[in-house]
Amino acid sequence: MDELPNASDLGHRLRATMLRDFGRLVRSDFDMSWGSVSRIDIGRDECPIPAVMGFALRLAGLDCFGPEEKVAWWVPFVREGVRYEVAHQKFGLRLRIAGDGLSEPEIDSRLMLTKKKLISATKVVEKGINKFTDKLVDSGDATVVNQHSRLQRAYDYFRERALNPTVVEDEHRSFEPGGDLGISGWSFKSGAAVMQVNSTHDVVAAITAFLSRLEHDLVLALPFARFDPVSDHLIDFIGQRWGLKYERVLGKTGRSKHYLEKLIDVIERWRNTYTHGGFEKGNETTVYAHVPDVGALPIGLSSMRGRSFLSLPNASDVTIRDVFSLFDEFDEWFATAATEASAWIESGLDVRFDTDFRNLVDSLAGDPEKFRRYIDYGMYEVDQAANMDF
Repeated sequence: MDELPNASDLGHRLRATMLRDFGRLVRSDFDMSWGSVSRIDIGRDECPIPAVMGFALRLAGLDCFGPEEKVAWWVPFVREGVRYEVAHQKFGLRLRIAGDGLSEPEIDSRLMLTKKKLISATKVVEKGINKFTDKLVDSGDATVVNQHSRLQRAYDYFRERALNPTVVEDEHRSFEPGGDLGISGWSFKSGAAVMQVNSTHDVVAAITAFLSRLEHDLVLALPFARFDPVSDHLIDFIGQRWGLKYERVLGKTGRSKHYLEKLIDVIERWRNTYTHGGFEKGNETTVYAHVPDVGALPIGLSSMRGRSFLSLPNASDVTIRDVFSLFDEFDEWFATAATEASAWIESGLDVRFDTDFRNLVDSLAGDPEKFRRYIDYGMYEVDQAANMDF
């Protein structure tokens, strides 16, 4: 999608309402000194996605400049004969006013009212964008945030607890005659039995974490497996059961089938089938729609299945180690069966689903050296954007 279908309508609405008194600077104004400048911040709670504010101002016909060193963009404008500038800098949004000839109370009043208008305009554009995010994502104009490392840490944590449970000592208790019953006796609680129960809880948590990571990795691997927006609707794919994701990305025959059957045996025994790899309902910051003229913006996904938890028998030490041995064996195979996808996922870089990215990945397939250099370049670009070193 090259342009939001409602971009023209949004621009007209902004120019007719909250931004109607925002005007462009004439060329001669750019060379004039700002004189005395006052500034206020626009917080993340007021404008979570600065790019949307910049887009709103462009829709209203204002000039947007940037990027430059430590500044992603800035928009100068005139309102009621006074010069302003709003800028997205490294540490947030800043609104400035040229305050020569204005009293301090008037400066404060003007800044607050202008800020209110900017935030209102941004909310209007956010609602306009939300009407098309599903269409953008399903067409492949989307980026999925790479959560592999976080999910791996959860798996490692519970795995370590399952394999090496905290030592619990045996507990002996005796009761002397006395009280209303007037009886004596004793009780015994096995520390080993408690440790076994604890290990069982942790192995279930570890299996759940492993499957969540696996599902997430399968979604990240989809652009490397000839993703087709026409047949592979991304939102539907994220909501599918893990086995369907597995077969779509890794296939249904040979070693793929072998590991799928083994994983099903473990997972059907030890946990339920309704986890979605970090894409649960309400997780609004894991998929980003590519909005024309704005960039990648986070959306929320709905219609995911609920969760349930199964009551399980205790796991033996041998069973626990067999489970983790299978997982290790699968991870080694996955790294060879989906070489490029695995390398990209391990890098921590987010994954795009758009045509340009998919074509580039296809062109680099089979050339590990070029692919590694592209990953390195991607990591450089992430660091550059984070530091606004433009």
